[in-house]
Amino acid sequence: MLDFSPEAVQALRTDARCNDTIAFSLRAQAGSEADAFPAVRDALLATADRHLRLAVHQRALARALDDARNAARHGTMGKTG
Repeated sequence: MLDFSPEAVQALRTDARCNDTIAFSLRAQAGSEADAFPAVRDALLATADRHLRLAVHQRALARALDDARNAARHGTMGKTG
């Protein structure tokens, strides 16, 4: 079952921040190794991009869970318009 709790949403946001930090660290490391090892640099940048994309999806899921929890709380779940 999907966990709609505020703790689950906060955990997603925390994980997204961690993925941002990892991505920025990988990009910095790739910049320092640019001349010596182009293949390593490319791999670091690709991994950093994946971490950034994951962070975006984690934030989107956290927003969706928040919205669903709020809709259920206010009785608007499934209503349109």
